[in-house]
Amino acid sequence: MKNLSIKIKLIMLVLFSSIALAVVGLVGNYGIQKISASLEQLGNNRLPSIIGLGMINEGQTAIRLANRDMLLYQYNYNAQEKFAEIIKNRKQVWTRIDKGWAIYAAGSHEPEEAQVWQAFVPAWDAWKQSQADVNATIEALSKNQGEEGQKQLFAAYFKELELRKNQVADVKVLLNKLVELNRQYTENDNEMARQSIHNLRILMIVTGLAAVMMALFLGIGLIRAITRQLAFGVEVAQKIADGDLSSVISVDSQDETGQLLLALETMQNALKNVVADVHGSVSAAVKGDFSKHIDLNHHKGYARELGEALNTLSDTTNAGFNDVMRVANALAAGDLSQRITKDYPGIFGQTKNGVNNTVDSLTAVVGEIQHIVDAAANSGDFSVKMNMKGKTGYIQTLSELLNQLSDVTETGLNDVLRVADALAKGDLTQTISRDYPGIFGRVKVGVNGTVGNIKTLVAEIKSSTDTINVASKEIAAGNNDLSHRTEEQAASLEQTAASMEELTTAVQANTENAKQANQLAIGASDVAGKGVAVVQKVIATMNDITESSRKIVDIIAVIDGIAFQTNILALNAAVEAARAGDQGRGFAVVAGEVRNLAQRAAAAAGEIKNLIGNSEDKVEDGSKLVAQAGHTMQEIVASIQRVTAIMSQISAASVEQSSGIAQVNQAIAQMDDVTQQNAALVEQAAAAAESMEEQAQNLSATVEVFKIDENIRAPVAVRAVRQAVPVKIETYKGKSAASVKPTLQTAESDEWEEF
Repeated sequence: MKNLSIKIKLIMLVLFSSIALAVVGLVGNYGIQKISASLEQLGNNRLPSIIGLGMINEGQTAIRLANRDMLLYQYNYNAQEKFAEIIKNRKQVWTRIDKGWAIYAAGSHEPEEAQVWQAFVPAWDAWKQSQADVNATIEALSKNQGEEGQKQLFAAYFKELELRKNQVADVKVLLNKLVELNRQYTENDNEMARQSIHNLRILMIVTGLAAVMMALFLGIGLIRAITRQLAFGVEVAQKIADGDLSSVISVDSQDETGQLLLALETMQNALKNVVADVHGSVSAAVKGDFSKHIDLNHHKGYARELGEALNTLSDTTNAGFNDVMRVANALAAGDLSQRITKDYPGIFGQTKNGVNNTVDSLTAVVGEIQHIVDAAANSGDFSVKMNMKGKTGYIQTLSELLNQLSDVTETGLNDVLRVADALAKGDLTQTISRDYPGIFGRVKVGVNGTVGNIKTLVAEIKSSTDTINVASKEIAAGNNDLSHRTEEQAASLEQTAASMEELTTAVQANTENAKQANQLAIGASDVAGKGVAVVQKVIATMNDITESSRKIVDIIAVIDGIAFQTNILALNAAVEAARAGDQGRGFAVVAGEVRNLAQRAAAAAGEIKNLIGNSEDKVEDGSKLVAQAGHTMQEIVASIQRVTAIMSQISAASVEQSSGIAQVNQAIAQMDDVTQQNAALVEQAAAAAESMEEQAQNLSATVEVFKIDENIRAPVAVRAVRQAVPVKIETYKGKSAASVKPTLQTAESDEWEEF
């Protein structure tokens, strides 16, 4: 076996494995055919039958639940929409039942199942026909609008359900038997499929284990023959890959693995020499010395090429690092004049371009920033921006941030300038509406707050000006009115003095008239005493009539209560008769007639009660009037007695009145002097009010320069200027005492005769 090639050994192993796989495949195919037949029986016959019967069973259950839900609306006489919804749902259920019926009927059935199905079909048709009658009753309920009609329909509905109760039970028993048979058939088919799978699994395991054991026996021998040398070669190669070149390689076979080990030994020795030279060069580079080169005289092939490449790399790295370090030191010192001028290939050329581009970009950015700063600091121009063309990376980010800073600054200052210009022109409607962060946000709040405060102040000044203007006009008008009234009051005082003289004459005439009135009052007192006695008798009679009316009202109230109770009893009897159905229909008619009589009796009692109530109210009003008349007669008697006493005092009082009138004349003269002084003061106040009105108008014209929003104007308390209403005072034209005659009624007047 050691002298055979690996190719021959692998062909032998593959050939035997193919034969073993073919045997296992044939066994598996036989088992799969049996399992496929069982699954086809389940999928094409058993599963559709179960699904169809399930849909039929589910539909029958839904119909029974819908019949039960009808009970919820038995006494709801406004449930037509609910009945219509139940009809709609029942139609949907029947559609699903027909679909399940079609699925089950299309399948093949076992003999026992076919017998049960033949018994189930006529029972189902009979039950379905009964449900059609139930559907008709529910449709009639959905269209019914009367309470009596719904009661009759529900009676028919319950009667139909009671008649078909046995049909429901028969259908349910047969349907459950069909479901149970299909369940048993499905379990049997399932058990057969499981048994076939179990047998196939055992057969494939036995066949597979035999094939695997034989393949393992051949494979282990082949693998041990191949992998022993390969494992050692892999170990050596792994050590070389890990940097370990100290492996001792021995070759004891002539196949490909032995040749591989021999090649690995040669490669390991060559790598040892290369590593020694590279180690010396790298050690110098680690110390920062890129001038040490590899000696190429004792190297050939890839080792010589590697040495030449490392020597070139050392030279290029040394020169490139020196140039980059020179420019980096200059950038660190802020010197942008240093550049890399030497040409480098590859990555060092890209490094050169990157460093030089960095210097150019920083130079351009510094120039643009200087331009922006000069424009903002020297000219106040924030519109100068960084040019974004060709900028990327951190330079683009820096430029965008600077432009954003310029935009925010320019926009903020323009908003502040706009509001400031508006303030200078007296326009207080301008504010800063944009949102700004930081200090610009605080500036916005401060400027808007200032404008708002000025708006409020100007609005308040305008309001106060308008108020002062209106008040000054009112004061001026009031002073003019007061001046006019003061003049009229002076004239009135003169007229009052003249009237007081006439009053003295009238008082003397009153003394004589009081004596005559005393005699007349004595006669009237006797007549009034007789009237009081008559009124007291009338009051007693009216009280008796009022008491009788109240008793009649109580009797009518009792009759009304009896009619109401009779109506309630008749209503309850009608409800019970309705519940009794046809047997209580005659009783319901009698109860309805009793209820009608009770309602008519209640209506008649109510009318009588209203008439008696009206009469009682009128009698009560008459009693109150008579009582008031008696009380008035008593007051008249007392008043006449007081008049008699007062008349005797009037004569004595007349003398005292004459003395008092003289004192009044003196007081009126003093009031006339004071009124003249008031008139002078009123004229001065009117002049001051006119001056204040003129100043208020000037202040209002000054404030009108500012422009503010109408919705923030302070409320102005404008009051209507009251017009001075001149008072016309007429001179009193009194009559002399001799021309005034008292006309007191005597005891023989018509008003006394009515009693």
